[in-house]
Amino acid sequence: MRLTARQMTTIAMVVACAAALGYLLLTILPLPEMKFALLAPLLAMMMGIPLSLIRERGVLLLTAVVLAAVMSMVSLFMGVAIALTGLVEEALALLFLHPPYSRQAVRWLSATFPTLCVVVTALMAHFALGAPLLGLTWIALLPLAVFTQLLGAVGFIVTERLLLPRIAIVRQRLRRE
Repeated sequence: MRLTARQMTTIAMVVACAAALGYLLLTILPLPEMKFALLAPLLAMMMGIPLSLIRERGVLLLTAVVLAAVMSMVSLFMGVAIALTGLVEEALALLFLHPPYSRQAVRWLSATFPTLCVVVTALMAHFALGAPLLGLTWIALLPLAVFTQLLGAVGFIVTERLLLPRIAIVRQRLRRE
């Protein structure tokens, strides 16, 4: 995978914005147990922008690793969970989605990233820490995963309908100048 400076800058800017907005939302949201799931639209947007703009193999993993590096400063556990999620989702894209970065694949990958992040975090909490995530049983984790998937889909719809057209307009203006 060879990325241009513009593509690397896109990934860095999206991760920086997502980390800043995520921090603000985490301090504002009143529900401590639901914060992780409620950030699903932000995670879906954060994955949707680079995947939609770059569409090359490895972009999802690279974006997840950069976000994991930033979030490891807050919590090493969270950073490892995000990096593992990126690895698993990149593998799923290459194995099951053909072509792996088509428009439909990008939709699915972006909306599913937060859900897969919740599942990976629950597995890590269970096997590494010996404690269930948020005190939930495995059966109670299913509604949380469905809720997170719905919020992730909403996040990507906002990205696709609102953010990406605005990015295209800015790119056209920059080309004209």
